[in-house]
Amino acid sequence: MIKFAIFDVGQTIYPFSLRPLNDWLEKNTTEPDFFHNKHSAFDYDYNPYMKGEITNEEFAEGLCVFCHIPYNKTVLPTINQKLHAGCGKAFDETVIAIRKLKKSGIKIGILSNALPLLHDTKINLVPQKYTFTSYKLGLLKPDTEIYQTLADKLQAPYEQILFIDDKEKNITAARKLGINGIIFTQKTILEEIKPYLPKDNS
Repeated sequence: MIKFAIFDVGQTIYPFSLRPLNDWLEKNTTEPDFFHNKHSAFDYDYNPYMKGEITNEEFAEGLCVFCHIPYNKTVLPTINQKLHAGCGKAFDETVIAIRKLKKSGIKIGILSNALPLLHDTKINLVPQKYTFTSYKLGLLKPDTEIYQTLADKLQAPYEQILFIDDKEKNITAARKLGINGIIFTQKTILEEIKPYLPKDNS
């Protein structure tokens, strides 16, 4: 019996793209050739930031150094705005899936390798006590320890957790522990959750 359905955020609850940020960086770099040679927003190593090892300011300055962007006090707000511009409207299918799961008595949560600047984009679908982010846990998916920590915090055995994520490697890691997993796609999510719902709620 599933007690918790835990969702990833970007590309699972809503679409996310680095394109608005990358376009701004590309327009402002002082070294276009350098930028296009694997020094764009798509090439930057976000892991230390996602793990909470550096501050928002350190992240913004480091990204600017990486992309050869002049750094000043206006840059962080601009990066923040561009990252938020990459967040789309919640997928209708995800909203419906969450509604169906809730109706069946399953508690909804989040487990995300989120960028700290996007902390306010989780939508009001999940209570704070079931919101788990890499920057607070100091761990990243698909590290096995992050799923162990999740289960400990939920005080639930692995088999009572359903994890939904768009990345196969993250689902594979969770399944190795005995967590139920669904690889998210818009077209299939409503069918994929049916086995975990009571028949009268499916």
